[in-house]
Amino acid sequence: MSNLKNQKFSYDVSTIGGYSDQVGGELLAKALIGGTTASVVNVRTGIKGTQALNLLDSTPVFQAGNCSLSPSGTTTFTQHSITTCPETLFESLCYKALFDTYQSMLMKAGQTQETVPFEQMILDLKRKQIEQHVEDKLWTSKTVSGDCFNGFALMISTSTGNTFSGSCANSSGATFSSSAAYGASGNPITEVDKLINVLDDNALVREDLVVFMSYAYFRLYVQALTRANFFTNYIGGTDVTSNMSAVHPNTNIRIYPTLGLNGSSQVVIIPAEYAIYGLDLLSDETLKAWYSVDFDEIRIRSNFNFGATVATFGSTKYMAWNGKP
Repeated sequence: MSNLKNQKFSYDVSTIGGYSDQVGGELLAKALIGGTTASVVNVRTGIKGTQALNLLDSTPVFQAGNCSLSPSGTTTFTQHSITTCPETLFESLCYKALFDTYQSMLMKAGQTQETVPFEQMILDLKRKQIEQHVEDKLWTSKTVSGDCFNGFALMISTSTGNTFSGSCANSSGATFSSSAAYGASGNPITEVDKLINVLDDNALVREDLVVFMSYAYFRLYVQALTRANFFTNYIGGTDVTSNMSAVHPNTNIRIYPTLGLNGSSQVVIIPAEYAIYGLDLLSDETLKAWYSVDFDEIRIRSNFNFGATVATFGSTKYMAWNGKP
């Protein structure tokens, strides 16, 4: 008769000090700047806590070229503060819980283990989980819910509590539909057209306008493009593990899905330069795994920070949204 056991243990990483020193910082860097949003927006590094971002604007006055000129026009510096939230991932793992499992066959001889199998895979998993966490919080954070900054979903809207609402336009759009024809309410292409049309003319001349939406909406959007023209590959590839995007027809505006808007009907448009993601990363932060002699266990730790804000200039409608944040 076979002896059946249900092994349950809290297992994850162990790695020697030299290994962590070589790739720990690299893994954390990939986590913090590897997400969809970070690859698109304006990333500012070297920020600890709250820091002022200086914005430059100008109102030139053009005069006839003659000898009786008076200086005119203004150059204005304004500031937006960006606040970053410090966070820590810290785990303790008892390697002895592995002794009665198949993984003991992959461990070195002896009762003290300074490393365990699959340490590279474990750290890569932690990196991916940090990346997904940061991507989500950049969009969903709300100070009223206890976060230290408001995420892009709230800031790019006219919702209560948004200090940038004067620079945001609402396209009064409808929920995406897989059956709505182009030009009809709910057609994904039409709904993006609505976002574009409510922006100020000064915004439309920019070359860095981007649209963010959920993966569910992005799937419906690409399906709408496919129905309109079956012979074009709009996302430029078939690798679903990469950061997918599509160019909106007859524009230079690129559409991106983000897990930060998953479960939300909100769709937003903004100049990529004006969506600011702040973090430190230039300090000694790292994703590190080591053997603790004092506690005879493997420990994982990562210290990092991140935050978001948007740059605005008066009441110019550089941003627009559709749906509830």
